[in-house]
Amino acid sequence: MVEKERISLCNDKEVKNGEYVLYWMQASQRACFNPALEYACLTANALNKPLIVLFCIMPGYLAASFRHYKFMVEGLQENSDSIRKRGAAFIIKAGEPCEIITELSKNASMIIFDFAYLDFMKAVRKKAAAQSVCRVVQVESNVVVPVAAASSKEEYSAATLRPKINAVVSKYLDYEEEKTEIKNKISDPQIESLTEQQAKEYIQNFKRNNRYFDESSFTGGYSQACQKLEVFIKDKLHNYAGMRNDPTCEVQSDLSPYLHFGQISPVYIAKQIIKTLSESAEEYLEELIVRRELAHNFVMYNEDYARYDSVPVWAKKTLAEHLSDPREYYYSPQQLENAQTHDEYWNSAQNELLLRGKMHNYMRMYWGKKIIEWSETPQKAFEIMVYLNDRYEMDGRDPSGYAGICWCFGKHDRPWSSRRIFGNVRYMNDKGLERKFKIQKYVQRIENLKKGR
Repeated sequence: MVEKERISLCNDKEVKNGEYVLYWMQASQRACFNPALEYACLTANALNKPLIVLFCIMPGYLAASFRHYKFMVEGLQENSDSIRKRGAAFIIKAGEPCEIITELSKNASMIIFDFAYLDFMKAVRKKAAAQSVCRVVQVESNVVVPVAAASSKEEYSAATLRPKINAVVSKYLDYEEEKTEIKNKISDPQIESLTEQQAKEYIQNFKRNNRYFDESSFTGGYSQACQKLEVFIKDKLHNYAGMRNDPTCEVQSDLSPYLHFGQISPVYIAKQIIKTLSESAEEYLEELIVRRELAHNFVMYNEDYARYDSVPVWAKKTLAEHLSDPREYYYSPQQLENAQTHDEYWNSAQNELLLRGKMHNYMRMYWGKKIIEWSETPQKAFEIMVYLNDRYEMDGRDPSGYAGICWCFGKHDRPWSSRRIFGNVRYMNDKGLERKFKIQKYVQRIENLKKGR
């Protein structure tokens, strides 16, 4: 059963005696451990109606590039088979979701959305719900603890959110998937839709007609995510606590792209990790639940999450006080994008992003701190980081990405000893990398990756 805290009403329309129940799948692109899909199946059966699952391919979505669309379509192909096996129809349409949903609402009994955190997608849902002629409900399905159930306000740090999550998390980890099958099956929804092959061709056209971006090293889909989780638990988890910050040790789960696209559930991941009884399990769950959901709390309650205005007042003040400090290096956005700096460690991090579509988390922090140091103003640094993150990271345009960028400017952190340029904002340098890690090993690995492309 889907917990009531995950469910919220989007409009005041009535449930109609329509032809079908419609579930607009957007944030939770999976057929397994998806409370929004489960709720849609239960609703369709309760109303004795067929279920249509709709996915809208949106052109020009928040700076997304070919690598993101390709990854997404790979996951959708797998979804289609799983959804149809449960008796629901699965359709893909290209265009603006509001227009598509408004049209389909005319014959729908009820519509279910999955939950959005970013302002752009919240606005789309609000408009679509207002224009629909039947009841619209949304279900929060991409966090372990629903954001509002954990806290009703923006939290200062992990230290303030952690006890609130720990007080209720066991309830949401008890969720068991039922995989409800649709009683009133529909083989052909009689709605014009892109086939999976047409969707692939649509993405190839996107590649031809837009700036070219290499594919990432990730293949999309629920089964791919499960394989990565299995490898992580079997081969990496036991070293995670001690080595997760070391960019020369490949012990990270690499699940963030799949979490971002909703291709795997954080509840499912957490339940599998808990089963291991590993000493590192607690460390990983801290990142998966507390830290990740701190980021969701941030974007939910701070409308400036993708702008410099979201930086804490104390941090903006200290950075402004050091604005005239001399900077040894300045780099243009183009030089940074092309990894053309004097710092081979930073260049390796940027090249990892360009080539793989994902940067090691520790290097991501170093990467951001150096952009602050090499930019004319903190505001310009913030803009550059958002652009590069959203354009190249497979988990870009995501609460964790925006929270990570803002962390580089002092968010969810505390004041440190004053330094040139940074003031009291935490500082990182190459000497720290050399002291903590065999960082040349990381540089060499990225060089080998470049040669292999």
